[in-house]
Amino acid sequence: MFLNRRRELEQLEADYKLPTSTLVFLFGRKQVGKTALINEYTKNKDTIYLSCIEILSKLLFENFTAIISKYFNKNMAQTASFSTFLEILSSCDIKRKTVVVLDNFQNLTKIEKDALAVLYKVWNKKLKQKNIQLIISTSINSSLPEDRKVYESANAQIVLKSLHFTVIKDIIKDVSKNDLMYIYASLGTNIKYLQQYNIKKDFVLNLKEIFLNPNSDIFHDGLNIVKNDLSEIGTYSSILYAIAKGNSKIGDIASFLDVKSSYLTRYLQKLVDMMIIAKQVPITDDPSKSKFGRYRIEDNYLKFWFAYIYPNMSQLNKHDTYSVLNQIRTTYSKQMVHPAYKNYIFELINNAPEQFLSFTPIKIGRWWNNKDKEIDIVAYNNSEITFIDCKWRTKETASQSYEILKQKSRLFDTVLNKNFIIFSKTAH
Repeated sequence: MFLNRRRELEQLEADYKLPTSTLVFLFGRKQVGKTALINEYTKNKDTIYLSCIEILSKLLFENFTAIISKYFNKNMAQTASFSTFLEILSSCDIKRKTVVVLDNFQNLTKIEKDALAVLYKVWNKKLKQKNIQLIISTSINSSLPEDRKVYESANAQIVLKSLHFTVIKDIIKDVSKNDLMYIYASLGTNIKYLQQYNIKKDFVLNLKEIFLNPNSDIFHDGLNIVKNDLSEIGTYSSILYAIAKGNSKIGDIASFLDVKSSYLTRYLQKLVDMMIIAKQVPITDDPSKSKFGRYRIEDNYLKFWFAYIYPNMSQLNKHDTYSVLNQIRTTYSKQMVHPAYKNYIFELINNAPEQFLSFTPIKIGRWWNNKDKEIDIVAYNNSEITFIDCKWRTKETASQSYEILKQKSRLFDTVLNKNFIIFSKTAH
């Protein structure tokens, strides 16, 4: 099932129509839908699809060579290295525009650590002269300067995010608005997970059968998503558990895990590179210099898994769900639904600001200071600024937040004309 990637398909199509060969990087965390997008995009195009599976290099490149031999109907010499394979591909006579896909490229870099540098060299010398669109799909968006240089030389960089909230309504019909948000806060917008939701059963029973059953096919997915590309699984899992429990600042994560903040830096950066977590800074700060960074898990399913499944594996493997369900009932709204609702509203405004604001913003973001005073969303242009508060509460309670929002806005240094919006689950 393929849904809602119109913008990315249009970007790929526009790149394909260029008269020259092009290089595209497609980034996205595990299970976000990169391969599904590629399959949809290439279904009516001449395509050489190469999946970088985790296997010995000799076998991988033998497989690659066999694929292009079949495609060009030509016997080709076997190769045991990536550079030699690219040389063979460069020697092929490509008459019609062909899409060449290297999917799961991060696996190739485990076999050959310099694979990206090798690709860059051969692309510049030979491959870019060919009649191809080369798509590199990967779950690692490296922050290393040498890797950034390669990315920035490409014709396009596409970062695939989670599907929009509205996808849930396309898959799960006839559920209340409240249940939609509860589903979003645990399953995210992953089609595979959403398709398992049974509307004949209530939300808690669905959680029990989808998440808390050790025989369920997604019971171990949270750990599988992480461990495929990481060593030191215990450390990374502990960090994700700390963040899932509401510790967003590096100091709080360090305190929760009883380690020094400096110890966590490289682990957090690796999780950012893998797009598993995101580092956010106040809208007024320079991301490269800010000391007020906060971390959040990008995918709602993964956050739910590390908040409730990971620390309770022993009980759940014994099919003891009572205490876990009780924990979910007690904490789920505050820990999962409130943050998910804020992200949903942020997405709404960021994607279509003209529907909610009286002006076209030049920047949209969040704001907080060193005293933990925060404003959910701030948007501004050269003359107007809007402060937005998102409350998963009734209209009556939300109306009481208006004065508090005005007070907090006084801490934001601005001379722009101020506007205020309160969102609640029943009105805004």
